[in-house]
Amino acid sequence: MTRLLIVDDSELATDLLATSIRHDLRWEVVTVLRPDDVPAVLDPAQPFDLAVVDLSFPASELNGLDALLAVHNNLPRCRLVVYSQADAPFTRMLRDAWDAFDLATVLTKSMPIASVQRALVEVDTHGRAAVDPVVRPKLPAERSPWRSLDGYGRLVEHAGHAKLWQALIDLDDEPTYEELAQHTGLKLSSVRNYRGELLANLALHDLDRPKMRQMQAFAKRCRPLLEPHIRRKLARTGDGP
Repeated sequence: MTRLLIVDDSELATDLLATSIRHDLRWEVVTVLRPDDVPAVLDPAQPFDLAVVDLSFPASELNGLDALLAVHNNLPRCRLVVYSQADAPFTRMLRDAWDAFDLATVLTKSMPIASVQRALVEVDTHGRAAVDPVVRPKLPAERSPWRSLDGYGRLVEHAGHAKLWQALIDLDDEPTYEELAQHTGLKLSSVRNYRGELLANLALHDLDRPKMRQMQAFAKRCRPLLEPHIRRKLARTGDGP
């Protein structure tokens, strides 16, 4: 029997979609309302075949990238499907997910339940399904290796970069160079230099000479993808947890 994990906080997914799949497809379906609770249901002895993941979780400090990463790390053979809104606020995160993970497809909540079911059966049978035409134009024809999980390491090449990113994640609003220096313990000139070093690689993430607020928004959105590299760099210097 196919085992499906749904990570979503909407009634559409956890009630209507889950119920219809149980009834029509006879799959085993487990629903989780928050990314925080995903690791607890991931058991390699009882793996999921597919995971359907939303991107937005307003009630959680984590987001859909956290959920996708948890499934990917614990169940690497599980097929990943993004199931989310197609509106502008999530376009950037969708692109992040598309490049970082080998998504089997992307489906939107404007699709009829029957169409979602057919796509999931296609993924279960063949490994992939066509992306919803609504979002297909928003995704590149090919994935960028610079935006892969390993590619984020190019943004955290040493401990100074790691401290800068961690500060951008931790601080609220748009921090000044002075606030970043105080939070990181780095010299003001070092903060400026480290940010300058990152600009070329940030352009690979569609951030062309970003302002600090844009860089911070990227840091908070892509925190799950940056954090493994941040931890590794800080651990080598003894500054990590």
